[in-house]
Amino acid sequence: MPDALKAPMTIGAAEAGQLLAPLSAYDHVALAVSGGSDSVALMVLVAGWVKLCPGAPKVTVLTVDHGLRADAAGEAVTAGRWARALGLDHQTLQWQAARPASGLQAAARTARYELMSDWCLANRAQVIVTGHTADDQAETVLMRLARGSGVDGLAGMMAETVSPWPVVRPLLGITRARLRAVLAAAGHGWIDDPSNDDDEFERIRMRKALAGLEPLGLTAGAIALSARRLARAREALDLGARALMDDAFVCHQTGFGEIDLAAFMGAPEELRVRVLQRLVWQFGDHGLARMAALERVCDWIADGRGRARTVSGCRIVRRRHQLILGREAGRIGRAPVALEGPGEGLETVWDRRFRVIVRGVKAGDELSLAPFCTISAAKKLNLGHEKRQIPAFVRDGLPVLLDRGEVHSVPHLGICGVNMNTRLSVDVRFMTH
Repeated sequence: MPDALKAPMTIGAAEAGQLLAPLSAYDHVALAVSGGSDSVALMVLVAGWVKLCPGAPKVTVLTVDHGLRADAAGEAVTAGRWARALGLDHQTLQWQAARPASGLQAAARTARYELMSDWCLANRAQVIVTGHTADDQAETVLMRLARGSGVDGLAGMMAETVSPWPVVRPLLGITRARLRAVLAAAGHGWIDDPSNDDDEFERIRMRKALAGLEPLGLTAGAIALSARRLARAREALDLGARALMDDAFVCHQTGFGEIDLAAFMGAPEELRVRVLQRLVWQFGDHGLARMAALERVCDWIADGRGRARTVSGCRIVRRRHQLILGREAGRIGRAPVALEGPGEGLETVWDRRFRVIVRGVKAGDELSLAPFCTISAAKKLNLGHEKRQIPAFVRDGLPVLLDRGEVHSVPHLGICGVNMNTRLSVDVRFMTH
């Protein structure tokens, strides 16, 4: 076969227009460009598309200088020069936080998205656009396969995600070879990161393993295709889980939820696990619980024995016909959290669960919030007035407003302090996600 027929095809204007069309829904987008071939090819494609598309958004290129290598600052300058040559605005963001002793690559990734998200919030860019490719998708799937992932993990990266800021990945179906063909056709260079050859990193080991699998037909494109098909299954399962939530779950503004056991147990196990995963995130530490832990809890629910379990900061208590889910009070910080700020109204989010608004504040007020279980005075005020519809473990995690260290009120319980300052009014709302 002639070499010309073996060479990867570049991406023409029509195909680029199809790939990038979803970006037309935004007014301002931020391109994540490191200087590597994938992100530079994204920048080249977007720059060409913007010139041809009347409804294209404003585009700003963001480069994060992690400061991990001596060449990092110079590479950010180069990326900026390339962006401006293509007619795009550019900003360099610097990671200045302390470096962890381990897990550096993961920490750098987290910092990168936090820096870009903060910039987008400040500059009204609605979405971050990345150059993730079919190769990245295949590597991700292999990494998750090695961990025994289920449908969600093996579906790989989603084309659109929303945490911590909306991210769009328009090139997930395109191989790295094709993107480099785009750069070759444009006569454009890129920067090779030496860490891309470092076997210390799991992704690099998977990248090299993938090259060895290609003769067996396990190409990046084939694995990415499987991921896309599994993503369809994930979407269907998510719809089923939402329907089960609507049928079996009730959320209370006091910060706990109830699951109807009969409806819950009547659903397939996969849907039960998914619902439990969402609710553990909602009522627990806001971290993803390990699948094995969720499966053990589902087995415990089906077994029907034992009163309670805790997973990822979420307490699950069995009643005759319901499961009660709420925050494990012992995981809440015990020290009072000061409420500070200018003006007569103070607003904060407490324990990532309750939005608290205090009005009527004056200079010199010393207000703070603490969990009910840590305030003995609040417990005494509650004696004889227990609201039995609020489980005891849920009550222990409710916020108490303190005025100069004394109980002002426990809004959810209707409790007022002995010397309550009537000038202050409090509104507390549970944040559903």
